[in-house]
Amino acid sequence: MTVSHLPPRAEALLFERERRGVRTLSLVRAGFVVLVASTVWVIGVNLFEKLVTTGLALLVLAVILVSLHLLGQRRAVSAVGLAGVLVDIGVLATLPVVWYLSVGGAEVAPAYMLKTQATVLTLGVVALNALAMRPLYPLLVALGGVAVHGGLLHFALADPRTQVSSDFVASALGPALSVEFVAIAMLIVAASGLALAYLTHLARQTVIQAVGLEVANARLGRYFSPGVVARIAGGGEDISQIGGRAQEVAVLFSDIRDFTTLTETLPPADVVAFLSRYHTAMLDAVFTFEGTIDKFIGDGIMVTFGTPEPAADDAERAVRAALAMNRALAVLNAERAGAGQPPIRHGIGIHHGTVVAGNIGTEARLEYTVVGDVVNTASRIQDACKELGESLLISDAVAARLPAGFALRPVGAQRVKGRDAAVNLLAVDADEAV
Repeated sequence: MTVSHLPPRAEALLFERERRGVRTLSLVRAGFVVLVASTVWVIGVNLFEKLVTTGLALLVLAVILVSLHLLGQRRAVSAVGLAGVLVDIGVLATLPVVWYLSVGGAEVAPAYMLKTQATVLTLGVVALNALAMRPLYPLLVALGGVAVHGGLLHFALADPRTQVSSDFVASALGPALSVEFVAIAMLIVAASGLALAYLTHLARQTVIQAVGLEVANARLGRYFSPGVVARIAGGGEDISQIGGRAQEVAVLFSDIRDFTTLTETLPPADVVAFLSRYHTAMLDAVFTFEGTIDKFIGDGIMVTFGTPEPAADDAERAVRAALAMNRALAVLNAERAGAGQPPIRHGIGIHHGTVVAGNIGTEARLEYTVVGDVVNTASRIQDACKELGESLLISDAVAARLPAGFALRPVGAQRVKGRDAAVNLLAVDADEAV
């Protein structure tokens, strides 16, 4: 069963939860059947009752084994669940007859069938079917239980030996049958089915909401570090609405040098694999320092530190992440060297300042991003890495926010495209003490 308003990923997760629920129900049903069959061998009236009950239990277990096989293959989940419901109703209809026949059958008034544990057993099976988290199951079993009680009542009343009495002692301990008591039992079964169906519906809605949240968190995990995702999921930030706000952010740009030369002879699938391997290594470094992936720009990456919530150490974490990216690249290049592949070189530029951060676009397509002069300048600083032969350059705005211990090397004021004033740049060497 799918829920049409859920995205495909959420539907897949919900299907898996439902499959597990039906599987749990099947396993518990098997345990329940084994328990009933074992009990009969202890308190059964005669061999007939024991053998018939055991045969019925083996038949049910065979159906359960087939069901578990289908569930293991993720097939026919709804059909398996409904088949289990039909099996339960069949057992509820069969056991009172077996108990009746075991004590003499035609020699005993059929009212006996309504004085067995049929009602208690029915209530137990109704509750059991709520485990699948599908409201229809306990409701159907309850309706089946009511129908079984009604059929047994009709059969008993049709027998001339049946004495109808409202007296409790006569009906409960004697040969008489109380129609009122049977009606109350039917009402209790029906009410229990309705109550459990409603409670199962509420539980199912909770599962659907949890699945939706899980999918949303997975999407956020593509862009934010796990720590940031946890804060957003906890209600610390709403990034689902159009709008923005001014805040201070550190912006990092990275770009692979001579990407075209490295990949021009590769087939498309290998180009994608190349970028995936590189991006994976870089993202691990970024997320370690709680950076946010703003976007991938071809072979380049734009990362922000301070979104959605700014922090005093945004600039420091940006530089530490950049140094970690350089170390990750060194490891990647060692792997490539072992495979006889040329090394990858990249440049990283970082700037810090005030941006507008928020959702930009339309209701149909939103992008959480940052815009402003700081973004453009960070991109140009990254471009300057190639001109100056450096792998990591930062602006003086970033350097001013770093604690002692970083190995900074001034490279002078550089004019960057799009800005009238020059930007003082510093190289960060990889021998900084982490």
